[in-house]
Amino acid sequence: MSADQAPRVHRLDATLANQIAAGEVVERPASILKELLENSLDAGATRITIHLEGGGVDLLSVEDDGVGIFPEDLVLALERHATSKVATWEDLQAIHTMGFRGEALPAIASVSRLEIVSRAHGQKQATRLQVIGGATAAPEPSARAPGTTVRVADLFFNVPARRKFLRSASAELSRNQKVLRQIALANFPVAFHLLQNDRALVQLPAALDADSRALRVANIMGEGFLANALYIEQEDQGLSLSGWLGLPTYNRARGDEQYFYVNGRPVRDPVITHALRASYNDVLFQDRHPLYVLYLKLPPERVDVNVHPAKAEVRFRDSREIHDFLFHTLRRVIAEQGGAHPQLTVPVQPLSPAPALQSSPPRAYQHPAQRPLSAVQDGSGAYWERLVAPAMTFVPSTDMPAAPLQELAPDYPLGQALAQIHARFILAENREGMILVDQHAAHERILYEKMKMASQQNDKQVFIIPEYLHVTATQMARFEAKQNALQAAGLEISVAGPGTLAIHAAPKAIPAATYGQIVADLLAEESAWTGKDSDAALADMACRAAIKTSRRLSLEEMNSLLRQLEATPRFGQCNHGRPTVVQFSLADLDRLFLRGR
Repeated sequence: MSADQAPRVHRLDATLANQIAAGEVVERPASILKELLENSLDAGATRITIHLEGGGVDLLSVEDDGVGIFPEDLVLALERHATSKVATWEDLQAIHTMGFRGEALPAIASVSRLEIVSRAHGQKQATRLQVIGGATAAPEPSARAPGTTVRVADLFFNVPARRKFLRSASAELSRNQKVLRQIALANFPVAFHLLQNDRALVQLPAALDADSRALRVANIMGEGFLANALYIEQEDQGLSLSGWLGLPTYNRARGDEQYFYVNGRPVRDPVITHALRASYNDVLFQDRHPLYVLYLKLPPERVDVNVHPAKAEVRFRDSREIHDFLFHTLRRVIAEQGGAHPQLTVPVQPLSPAPALQSSPPRAYQHPAQRPLSAVQDGSGAYWERLVAPAMTFVPSTDMPAAPLQELAPDYPLGQALAQIHARFILAENREGMILVDQHAAHERILYEKMKMASQQNDKQVFIIPEYLHVTATQMARFEAKQNALQAAGLEISVAGPGTLAIHAAPKAIPAATYGQIVADLLAEESAWTGKDSDAALADMACRAAIKTSRRLSLEEMNSLLRQLEATPRFGQCNHGRPTVVQFSLADLDRLFLRGR
């Protein structure tokens, strides 16, 4: 290329510059809705109404009762980098508003037919301004109450290549609803109304007290969320975290019901995501996602919100501080409260009438004395196998008075065991009603927490004589892949010779005699964990050492297991994320039998 053919630098015209900016700001109707809602909120609106046609492609209108725009500012508001929200560098370092760049309106106007009607408080009339593809008409008088209406019609009419990438009207509507839910969960004092083709789809009244805020959360997240969530409020070192944290057993296949806000702004951030995911480690079922609505507040100068075109990401001044605060706070809440809220995870429905059964004399069981908490301190699978589970003894009685509630169900969270169902579940009674416990999952959680504690404290039992284990070539290869994880979990194993392993030490939580079989089981099949994943190794070991389904237990064994479970962190789930406990309230049981109708 010769010198005279070299392209020359020139200034882009305003319309083209705005259309380029729109590529970052205006992706689809939902991104426009987000920008307009943020403008309304910054204007102090208490009521916002959204009208959509064609999913927002044909028309997207946002009406609010905010402070409005003065006539002389209306044209200026459509120029790039014109804003009322920041004026100095210091303002940018401590942003309190949702918007601040002054880019959204001119970008939207460059790719649509835009109309703004606004009346500032104190003004006698409104002003109307139209912009078609970036060409601005002269302002003219109009009528409306104080506030602002922004109508965006025929999106991408002048950029057909962009319009081709839009989805169907129903898909775009769904994205708009997602944005509205996201905004509504962070702005309880504001009423929101959404209409599609003049049909009301969403009506959220202002939520000014705790009950109405909870009602809005339930409307958006679903009725089951609040019943399966923990409300938290924690503060430390200028950081405040509040909101609703879903129980590990209440989860979804997709992470689409996770809402996290930083100073009222919905954000995605790898630091936050990692802290939240780590908080649910070893209590959430694999490939499942928790639900939550959480609000982090911190001084605005400690977070930079000006790092993403759509303001969807932030950068913290001290990411480690934020991560540790979130992780330790949520981990503690899940450990301390998660197990204390066993929930009914399926709706209780009355059963169809069953054929009448032969009557039999009433029977009352003889309740054994309560066994001490330490009775199954040595609670491995082998321990339970050594026990002889005596048959449950019943005493026929036709006139024995009913025992008072205090005697039947002492004030234990998991109550007292009544029976075992199919050698799989423990049936217990507590003050709220009836408890069902998965004996294997419960014992698995107990053993996992004990082994994890022993591993963290390096509390090992050293074998005077190593336990030798003969393995195949395939098992030896699996051992080599898992060796680091097993060592991190507290198992010291070496290769003693061809096809032979020697176990030298192991965590004290499980009797030494059981580890040979546990290691053999671990190497007998492929598993996903390798490397240094000690938690996964401990979880696998606990699963294999726990009492098995089909193992018969006596009442005192069941009660001892319940007492240990109550003293175990995160006892509501096994270490694979499955529920250990399900609570049926008396009201649930009454509904099951149609009582009170």
